[in-house]
Amino acid sequence: MSLAYDVIPLTLVTGFLGSGKSTLLADVLKGEAARDTAVLVNELGAVGLDHLLMGEVETQTVLLDNGCICCSIRGELKDALAALFSRRARGEVPPFSRVVLETTGLATPAPIIATLLADPVIRSHYTLNATITVVDALNAAQQRARHPEWLAQLTAADRILISKVDLVTRADLARLSCDLASLNPAADVVLRSTDTDVLLDLLFAPASSPGLISRLGAHSVDFSATGRRLAHRGEHERLIESSCIRIDEPLDWQVFTLWFTMLLNRHGDKILRVKGLLAIEGTDGPAVLHAVQHLVHPVLHLDTWPDEIRATRLVFITEGLEGKQIEASYRRFRSALEEPAT
Repeated sequence: MSLAYDVIPLTLVTGFLGSGKSTLLADVLKGEAARDTAVLVNELGAVGLDHLLMGEVETQTVLLDNGCICCSIRGELKDALAALFSRRARGEVPPFSRVVLETTGLATPAPIIATLLADPVIRSHYTLNATITVVDALNAAQQRARHPEWLAQLTAADRILISKVDLVTRADLARLSCDLASLNPAADVVLRSTDTDVLLDLLFAPASSPGLISRLGAHSVDFSATGRRLAHRGEHERLIESSCIRIDEPLDWQVFTLWFTMLLNRHGDKILRVKGLLAIEGTDGPAVLHAVQHLVHPVLHLDTWPDEIRATRLVFITEGLEGKQIEASYRRFRSALEEPAT
Protein backbone atom coordinates (compact mmCIF):
# COMPACT_ATOMS: atom_id res chain seq x y z
CA MET A 1 0.00 0.00 0.00
CA SER A 2 1.50 3.30 -1.07
CA LEU A 3 0.99 6.40 1.03
CA ALA A 4 0.72 10.01 0.00
CA TYR A 5 3.73 12.18 0.75
CA ASP A 6 4.02 12.95 4.44
CA VAL A 7 1.16 10.67 5.49
CA ILE A 8 2.77 8.66 8.26
CA PRO A 9 1.61 5.15 9.30
CA LEU A 10 0.78 4.85 13.01
CA THR A 11 0.68 1.56 14.92
CA LEU A 12 -1.48 1.51 18.05
CA VAL A 13 -0.16 -0.77 20.83
CA THR A 14 -2.66 -1.43 23.58
CA GLY A 15 -3.13 -4.01 26.34
CA PHE A 16 -4.06 -4.12 30.00
CA LEU A 17 -1.83 -2.95 32.83
CA GLY A 18 1.33 -5.02 33.13
CA SER A 19 0.80 -6.96 29.91
CA GLY A 20 4.26 -6.10 28.58
CA LYS A 21 3.72 -3.29 26.07
CA SER A 22 6.78 -1.26 27.08
CA THR A 23 8.97 -4.37 27.20
CA LEU A 24 7.82 -5.28 23.69
CA LEU A 25 8.79 -1.86 22.34
CA ALA A 26 12.11 -1.93 24.14
CA ASP A 27 12.91 -5.29 22.56
CA VAL A 28 11.84 -4.25 19.05
CA LEU A 29 13.10 -0.69 18.73
CA LYS A 30 16.82 -1.30 18.72
CA GLY A 31 19.47 -0.25 16.23
CA GLU A 32 18.32 0.39 12.69
CA ALA A 33 14.73 -0.59 13.54
CA ALA A 34 14.44 2.51 15.71
CA ARG A 35 16.11 5.05 13.44
CA ASP A 36 12.99 6.34 11.74
CA THR A 37 10.42 5.54 14.44
CA ALA A 38 8.67 7.94 16.80
CA VAL A 39 7.11 6.46 19.95
CA LEU A 40 4.26 8.20 21.73
CA VAL A 41 3.69 7.05 25.31
CA ASN A 42 0.25 7.86 26.68
CA GLU A 43 0.87 7.96 30.42
CA LEU A 44 -1.70 7.70 33.18
CA GLY A 45 -1.47 10.24 35.97
CA ALA A 46 0.75 13.22 36.63
CA VAL A 47 3.97 11.19 36.72
CA GLY A 48 4.61 8.53 34.12
CA LEU A 49 7.29 5.87 34.08
CA ASP A 50 6.65 3.84 30.94
CA HIS A 51 8.97 5.90 28.77
CA LEU A 52 11.82 5.32 31.22
CA LEU A 53 11.65 1.63 30.38
CA MET A 54 12.57 2.41 26.79
CA GLY A 55 15.59 4.61 27.47
CA GLU A 56 16.75 7.72 29.26
CA VAL A 57 14.22 10.51 28.74
CA GLU A 58 14.81 14.01 30.06
CA THR A 59 12.01 16.03 28.46
CA GLN A 60 8.64 15.39 26.87
CA THR A 61 10.17 14.82 23.45
CA VAL A 62 13.69 13.49 23.09
CA LEU A 63 15.90 11.52 20.73
CA LEU A 64 17.00 8.31 22.41
CA ASP A 65 20.48 6.88 22.00
CA ASN A 66 19.16 4.26 19.59
CA GLY A 67 17.75 6.96 17.31
CA CYS A 68 14.13 6.53 18.36
CA ILE A 69 12.07 9.61 19.21
CA CYS A 70 10.09 9.19 22.43
CA CYS A 71 7.26 11.49 23.50
CA SER A 72 5.17 11.59 26.65
CA ILE A 73 1.50 12.47 26.15
CA ARG A 74 -0.16 14.19 29.08
CA GLY A 75 -2.66 16.23 27.10
CA GLU A 76 -4.89 15.65 24.11
CA LEU A 77 -3.73 13.06 21.62
CA LYS A 78 -4.70 15.34 18.74
CA ASP A 79 -2.48 18.13 20.03
CA ALA A 80 0.43 15.77 20.66
CA LEU A 81 0.30 14.29 17.17
CA ALA A 82 -0.04 17.69 15.51
CA ALA A 83 2.86 19.11 17.53
CA LEU A 84 5.08 16.12 16.73
CA PHE A 85 4.39 16.49 13.02
CA SER A 86 5.12 20.23 13.17
CA ARG A 87 8.45 19.62 14.91
CA ARG A 88 9.31 17.09 12.22
CA ALA A 89 8.45 19.59 9.49
CA ARG A 90 10.65 22.27 11.11
CA GLY A 91 13.57 19.88 11.46
CA GLU A 92 13.52 19.94 15.27
CA VAL A 93 13.35 16.13 15.33
CA PRO A 94 14.63 13.64 12.74
CA PRO A 95 12.30 12.90 9.79
CA PHE A 96 10.71 9.74 11.19
CA SER A 97 8.62 7.66 8.79
CA ARG A 98 6.43 5.74 11.24
CA VAL A 99 4.86 6.21 14.67
CA VAL A 100 4.05 3.81 17.50
CA LEU A 101 1.47 4.94 20.05
CA GLU A 102 1.53 3.01 23.32
CA THR A 103 -1.66 3.53 25.32
CA THR A 104 -2.10 3.37 29.05
CA GLY A 105 -3.27 -0.02 30.30
CA LEU A 106 -6.70 1.33 31.19
CA ALA A 107 -7.40 2.96 27.81
CA THR A 108 -10.15 1.81 25.49
CA PRO A 109 -8.97 2.04 21.87
CA ALA A 110 -12.18 3.36 20.28
CA PRO A 111 -11.71 7.06 21.21
CA ILE A 112 -8.09 6.93 20.01
CA ILE A 113 -9.11 5.31 16.75
CA ALA A 114 -11.84 7.95 16.38
CA THR A 115 -9.24 10.70 16.63
CA LEU A 116 -7.06 9.06 14.01
CA LEU A 117 -9.90 8.40 11.58
CA ALA A 118 -12.22 11.35 12.07
CA ASP A 119 -10.09 14.41 12.81
CA PRO A 120 -9.32 16.07 9.45
CA VAL A 121 -5.99 17.58 10.55
CA ILE A 122 -4.65 14.34 12.01
CA ARG A 123 -6.00 12.27 9.12
CA SER A 124 -4.11 14.45 6.64
CA HIS A 125 -0.79 13.55 8.30
CA TYR A 126 -1.29 10.09 9.84
CA THR A 127 -2.92 6.82 8.82
CA LEU A 128 -3.79 3.99 11.23
CA ASN A 129 -1.50 1.13 10.24
CA ALA A 130 -2.65 -1.57 12.69
CA THR A 131 -3.86 -2.08 16.25
CA ILE A 132 -1.80 -4.52 18.35
CA THR A 133 -3.18 -5.79 21.67
CA VAL A 134 -0.85 -7.45 24.18
CA VAL A 135 -2.53 -10.06 26.41
CA ASP A 136 -0.98 -11.29 29.66
CA ALA A 137 -1.23 -15.10 29.54
CA LEU A 138 -0.96 -15.43 33.32
CA ASN A 139 -3.65 -12.91 34.27
CA ALA A 140 -5.93 -12.84 31.23
CA ALA A 141 -8.86 -14.68 32.83
CA GLN A 142 -8.88 -12.46 35.91
CA GLN A 143 -8.55 -9.25 33.90
CA ARG A 144 -11.27 -10.29 31.50
CA ALA A 145 -13.69 -11.02 34.34
CA ARG A 146 -13.10 -7.74 36.18
CA HIS A 147 -12.21 -5.07 33.66
CA PRO A 148 -14.33 -4.14 30.62
CA GLU A 149 -11.32 -2.29 29.17
CA TRP A 150 -9.64 -5.66 28.59
CA LEU A 151 -12.39 -6.77 26.25
CA ALA A 152 -12.51 -3.42 24.44
CA GLN A 153 -8.77 -3.68 23.81
CA LEU A 154 -9.07 -7.25 22.57
CA THR A 155 -11.92 -6.76 20.13
CA ALA A 156 -10.28 -3.70 18.55
CA ALA A 157 -7.12 -5.63 17.67
CA ASP A 158 -5.82 -6.51 14.24
CA ARG A 159 -3.18 -8.68 15.91
CA ILE A 160 -3.14 -10.16 19.41
CA LEU A 161 0.22 -10.86 21.06
CA ILE A 162 0.18 -13.26 24.01
CA SER A 163 2.91 -12.36 26.50
CA LYS A 164 4.36 -14.24 29.51
CA VAL A 165 3.93 -17.54 27.70
CA ASP A 166 6.65 -19.13 29.83
CA LEU A 167 4.57 -18.63 33.00
CA VAL A 168 1.66 -20.88 32.01
CA THR A 169 1.31 -24.49 30.94
CA ARG A 170 1.04 -25.48 27.30
CA ALA A 171 -2.53 -26.64 27.91
CA ASP A 172 -3.51 -23.29 29.47
CA LEU A 173 -1.83 -21.45 26.61
CA ALA A 174 -3.72 -23.51 24.04
CA ARG A 175 -7.04 -22.82 25.77
CA LEU A 176 -6.28 -19.10 25.97
CA SER A 177 -5.31 -18.95 22.30
CA CYS A 178 -8.57 -20.61 21.28
CA ASP A 179 -10.54 -18.32 23.58
CA LEU A 180 -8.91 -15.19 22.15
CA ALA A 181 -9.48 -16.42 18.60
CA SER A 182 -13.15 -16.98 19.38
CA LEU A 183 -13.55 -13.51 20.86
CA ASN A 184 -11.81 -11.84 17.91
CA PRO A 185 -11.59 -14.12 14.87
CA ALA A 186 -10.70 -11.05 12.76
CA ALA A 187 -7.30 -10.86 14.48
CA ASP A 188 -4.16 -12.96 14.16
CA VAL A 189 -3.13 -14.49 17.50
CA VAL A 190 0.66 -14.57 17.94
CA LEU A 191 2.83 -15.88 20.77
CA ARG A 192 5.50 -13.60 22.21
CA SER A 193 8.80 -14.16 20.46
CA THR A 194 12.37 -13.00 21.00
CA ASP A 195 12.93 -12.90 17.24
CA THR A 196 13.28 -9.22 16.35
CA ASP A 197 12.24 -9.77 12.73
CA VAL A 198 9.03 -11.47 13.84
CA LEU A 199 8.27 -8.65 16.25
CA LEU A 200 8.95 -6.03 13.58
CA ASP A 201 6.44 -7.70 11.28
CA LEU A 202 3.99 -7.88 14.16
CA LEU A 203 4.25 -4.14 14.78
CA PHE A 204 4.66 -2.65 11.35
CA ALA A 205 2.93 -4.90 8.79
CA PRO A 206 -0.26 -3.13 7.68
CA ALA A 207 -3.50 -4.56 9.04
CA SER A 208 -4.78 -4.94 5.49
CA SER A 209 -1.73 -6.50 3.89
CA PRO A 210 -2.57 -9.35 1.50
CA GLY A 211 -0.83 -11.90 3.70
CA LEU A 212 -3.01 -11.12 6.68
CA ILE A 213 -6.17 -11.01 4.62
CA SER A 214 -5.40 -14.43 3.14
CA ARG A 215 -5.22 -15.86 6.64
CA LEU A 216 -8.57 -14.29 7.38
CA GLY A 217 -9.99 -15.96 4.28
CA ALA A 218 -8.59 -19.32 5.31
CA HIS A 219 -10.51 -19.02 8.57
CA SER A 220 -13.80 -18.05 6.96
CA VAL A 221 -15.90 -20.58 8.83
CA ASP A 222 -18.88 -20.29 11.17
CA PHE A 223 -17.19 -18.85 14.22
CA SER A 224 -20.46 -18.19 16.03
CA ALA A 225 -20.75 -21.62 17.64
CA THR A 226 -17.14 -21.47 18.79
CA GLY A 227 -17.71 -18.02 20.20
CA ARG A 228 -20.71 -19.12 22.23
CA ARG A 229 -18.86 -22.15 23.55
CA LEU A 230 -15.73 -20.31 24.64
CA ALA A 231 -17.15 -16.96 25.78
CA HIS A 232 -17.85 -17.87 29.39
CA ARG A 233 -20.80 -16.23 31.14
CA GLY A 234 -19.21 -14.73 34.24
CA GLU A 235 -20.98 -12.42 36.67
CA HIS A 236 -19.22 -9.34 35.30
CA GLU A 237 -18.67 -10.58 31.76
CA ARG A 238 -20.52 -9.90 28.54
CA LEU A 239 -21.29 -12.64 26.05
CA ILE A 240 -19.43 -11.90 22.85
CA GLU A 241 -20.41 -13.68 19.66
CA SER A 242 -18.56 -13.82 16.38
CA SER A 243 -19.79 -14.85 12.98
CA CYS A 244 -18.54 -14.95 9.40
CA ILE A 245 -20.90 -13.79 6.67
CA ARG A 246 -20.33 -14.80 3.06
CA ILE A 247 -22.09 -13.12 0.13
CA ASP A 248 -21.38 -14.79 -3.20
CA GLU A 249 -22.99 -12.26 -5.53
CA PRO A 250 -21.02 -9.05 -6.27
CA LEU A 251 -22.02 -6.06 -4.16
CA ASP A 252 -23.62 -2.91 -5.49
CA TRP A 253 -21.29 -0.44 -3.74
CA GLN A 254 -23.93 2.24 -3.14
CA VAL A 255 -26.45 -0.27 -1.79
CA PHE A 256 -23.90 -1.90 0.49
CA THR A 257 -22.58 1.45 1.78
CA LEU A 258 -26.07 2.71 2.57
CA TRP A 259 -26.99 -0.52 4.35
CA PHE A 260 -23.74 -0.67 6.32
CA THR A 261 -24.06 2.97 7.39
CA MET A 262 -27.59 2.36 8.63
CA LEU A 263 -26.50 -0.83 10.39
CA LEU A 264 -23.76 0.96 12.34
CA ASN A 265 -26.03 3.90 13.05
CA ARG A 266 -28.57 1.62 14.70
CA HIS A 267 -26.40 -1.16 16.15
CA GLY A 268 -22.88 0.31 16.33
CA ASP A 269 -22.72 -0.13 20.11
CA LYS A 270 -23.36 -3.85 19.66
CA ILE A 271 -20.93 -4.29 16.77
CA LEU A 272 -17.49 -4.37 18.38
CA ARG A 273 -15.47 -5.20 15.28
CA VAL A 274 -15.88 -5.81 11.56
CA LYS A 275 -13.16 -6.99 9.20
CA GLY A 276 -13.24 -8.57 5.81
CA LEU A 277 -13.09 -8.56 2.01
CA LEU A 278 -15.70 -7.08 -0.31
CA ALA A 279 -16.39 -8.24 -3.85
CA ILE A 280 -17.72 -5.11 -5.57
CA GLU A 281 -19.38 -5.02 -8.96
CA GLY A 282 -17.11 -3.77 -11.73
CA THR A 283 -13.82 -4.32 -9.88
CA ASP A 284 -11.21 -7.04 -10.32
CA GLY A 285 -9.63 -7.02 -6.84
CA PRO A 286 -11.28 -6.97 -3.42
CA ALA A 287 -11.88 -4.02 -1.11
CA VAL A 288 -10.77 -4.34 2.51
CA LEU A 289 -13.20 -3.20 5.19
CA HIS A 290 -12.36 -2.45 8.83
CA ALA A 291 -14.70 -0.99 11.43
CA VAL A 292 -14.72 -0.61 15.23
CA GLN A 293 -18.20 0.14 16.56
CA HIS A 294 -19.35 3.31 14.75
CA LEU A 295 -15.91 3.98 13.25
CA VAL A 296 -15.07 2.87 9.72
CA HIS A 297 -11.49 2.88 8.45
CA PRO A 298 -10.88 4.20 4.93
CA VAL A 299 -11.61 1.36 2.51
CA LEU A 300 -8.53 -0.04 0.77
CA HIS A 301 -8.53 -1.69 -2.65
CA LEU A 302 -6.24 -4.61 -3.46
CA ASP A 303 -5.08 -5.34 -7.00
CA THR A 304 -5.59 -9.09 -6.66
CA TRP A 305 -7.47 -11.55 -4.49
CA PRO A 306 -5.35 -13.35 -1.87
CA ASP A 307 -7.05 -16.70 -2.57
CA GLU A 308 -9.37 -18.44 -5.02
CA ILE A 309 -12.60 -17.38 -3.31
CA ARG A 310 -13.99 -14.32 -5.14
CA ALA A 311 -16.76 -13.60 -2.64
CA THR A 312 -17.51 -11.12 0.11
CA ARG A 313 -16.46 -12.42 3.52
CA LEU A 314 -17.07 -10.36 6.65
CA VAL A 315 -16.24 -11.27 10.25
CA PHE A 316 -18.53 -9.56 12.78
CA ILE A 317 -17.75 -9.51 16.51
CA THR A 318 -20.93 -8.54 18.30
CA GLU A 319 -22.69 -8.30 21.64
CA GLY A 320 -26.38 -9.16 21.59
CA LEU A 321 -26.59 -9.29 17.80
CA GLU A 322 -26.30 -12.51 15.79
CA GLY A 323 -24.63 -12.89 12.45
CA LYS A 324 -27.75 -14.40 10.88
CA GLN A 325 -29.67 -11.27 11.86
CA ILE A 326 -27.06 -9.08 10.17
CA GLU A 327 -27.03 -11.15 6.98
CA ALA A 328 -30.83 -11.25 6.88
CA SER A 329 -30.89 -7.47 7.31
CA TYR A 330 -28.64 -6.99 4.29
CA ARG A 331 -30.65 -9.33 2.08
CA ARG A 332 -33.96 -7.68 3.07
CA PHE A 333 -32.50 -4.24 2.38
CA ARG A 334 -31.16 -5.28 -1.03
CA SER A 335 -34.42 -7.00 -1.98
CA ALA A 336 -36.46 -3.96 -0.99
CA LEU A 337 -34.39 -1.73 -3.27
CA GLU A 338 -34.68 -4.17 -6.15
CA GLU A 339 -38.48 -4.39 -5.99
CA PRO A 340 -40.12 -2.40 -8.80
CA ALA A 341 -42.14 0.63 -7.75
CA THR A 342 -45.90 0.13 -7.90
